[in-house]
Amino acid sequence: MSKLRLYAKVARLFFRKRIVTGKDIGQSYDQVSNHYTHTFLNTMHRYNDAMISELTKQLEQSKLVQSKPIKVLDLAAGTGYNSLALRKIYPAADLTLVDISQGMLNEARKHLQGNASFIADDMLNYLEDCPDEAFDVIICAWAIKYRPPLQIIRQCRRVLKQDGYLSVIVNKKDTLPQVARIYPQLLENHSEKISKLMLRLPNPKNMAAFDNWFIKNSFSKIVSREGFHDFQFATSRELAEFVVSTGALAGFDVMLDLRQPDVQSDMVRLLQKYGFTTATHRYVYGIYRKS
Repeated sequence: MSKLRLYAKVARLFFRKRIVTGKDIGQSYDQVSNHYTHTFLNTMHRYNDAMISELTKQLEQSKLVQSKPIKVLDLAAGTGYNSLALRKIYPAADLTLVDISQGMLNEARKHLQGNASFIADDMLNYLEDCPDEAFDVIICAWAIKYRPPLQIIRQCRRVLKQDGYLSVIVNKKDTLPQVARIYPQLLENHSEKISKLMLRLPNPKNMAAFDNWFIKNSFSKIVSREGFHDFQFATSRELAEFVVSTGALAGFDVMLDLRQPDVQSDMVRLLQKYGFTTATHRYVYGIYRKS
């Protein structure tokens, strides 16, 4: 009966077009913005750093940084980690940070000085309003899956200058398998609390699929890498607290409010049932050039 109730609820929401929006996802990130750097980037920054290191190697060999300050667009900029890293390498860089979460941008403002603009907007909407060949570099970290990736990449190619670079890191489709195992059961157990539908995110299956996104849009691949990181905790309760405080479930925590005490308790129970105390983030990143 619980499965039937869930299917009926999903059908009603679908026909009423009660779908999680970009604004909803922005609000999810607002809720974690104060501690996002500490809980997520405190560890995952090493993969951002690896991507930025690869990017700067290419920039140093190009003509983009030899004449005038580079213009950088940081899409879904979050707390500004990538922009700050580039600012340390290129102090004169002209930075534009775009994020749908005002809370995240507020955090970014605390750390970035100098020539930087902060724009609260959906990244695809922002790109569509940009003039052609406006930026030397575009970075998008952990977020390209929230909008149709091929549309984002197509617009990035238009907005980049000739020989400009697009640098992207994102989770793979099989990331957080521990949560994927229990989330359907959570929905079934609490179907009456589901308020909107979160559609499946188009994360890439593997590095080859990821590379193909860019090659389809006439980018040249410079380098791509894939890997994983296990966040390990002493208890299932700590794991549950982690996954609802990092933005990793943004949108899914709108479909079902994972912060409600009874839902979170059930989440802990299910994690304990399967012996889960680890969250596995599987990721891929790449550097691509408009050539």
